Amino acid sequence: MISIDRVLEQVKPVLQELENNEKISTKVRVDRNAGIIRIYSEGSDYVQRASSGLDDMLELAYTTAEHHPFWAVLYHTSEISKVVLEKWESQLTADQISEMAWRCDEIKMALDRLAGM
Repeated sequence: MISIDRVLEQVKPVLQELENNEKISTKVRVDRNAGIIRIYSEGSDYVQRASSGLDDMLELAYTTAEHHPFWAVLYHTSEISKVVLEKWESQLTADQISEMAWRCDEIKMALDRLAGM
C-alpha cells in the first residue's frame, strides 16, 4: 500500500465522524500520482476548487526563475487563468481583456522561442 493510501485510511474515519456528529459534509479527491489529498467543504464549488489548484500553479510561476525555458508560458497562462476565475461570475473589463491579449502575445513569443530551441 502506498503512503497516500495509508494517510487516506486515517483521514476517512475523521471525516465520517464529522459527518455523523457535526453534520459537516466534505468531498475528498485523491491524486495518488502526486501524493495529494484534497478535502473540500460541501460549500465549495468548481470555481473555488479551480482557484485553489491555481494557487499552486501561481506559486510555481512566481518562484521559477525567468531563465527557465517554460517560465513565460506558465507565468502568463497562470495570470490569465487567475483573472478569468476571479471574474467568473461577472464581466471582464476592457483593461483586463487588453492585458490578457498582451499576455497572449507574450505566450506566443515564448512558444516561438521554444520552437526555435
